[in-house]
Amino acid sequence: MFLSIQQRFILDVLKKLNCVRRQQLDALVQGRFQQGGFEITRTRMDAMLRQLRAGTADVRMDRELAWLSNAQPDARRLEAIDVMLELTGGKPQEFNASREPPRLLRFAYGDDLRPFTVASLDAAPAELLERGRAERIVWIADSGESPKGLTLPPKHFFAARQLDGTHRFYGSNGP
Repeated sequence: MFLSIQQRFILDVLKKLNCVRRQQLDALVQGRFQQGGFEITRTRMDAMLRQLRAGTADVRMDRELAWLSNAQPDARRLEAIDVMLELTGGKPQEFNASREPPRLLRFAYGDDLRPFTVASLDAAPAELLERGRAERIVWIADSGESPKGLTLPPKHFFAARQLDGTHRFYGSNGP
């Protein structure tokens, strides 16, 4: 099966993240291919996804999600993808789901490819996660709210979920 550049990118996204919300996938594809006014409409995205699903037995989709057949939706990882999209404006240069709890997602952004990790506070306390030299850690919690008395090490942030689904970011008080 011959795939367009956009379809290869979609398949790559699904391989890296396993499961994404359709709106997240739309944002990633637009962020990657929106140049000079080129827009991928919802109709075109739907057609590309249908072709992928028909051409490969591995791609699954419904109205809200797109995933690989061996993947299970993970609410924490889906929220981590939301955080990544907010921080990068939908244009991360590199990203990959992490298999090292409490890390959920790693991505790089900016001209200098600053590394970020989104991690789950419910999986481990912030003090237990070692941070790479240039890495920034963004913590999320299942409740969406910062635990009382939370203090974060330097270059660690907390993403509090707002009612509209976006996040408010709180930083550490250190170098």
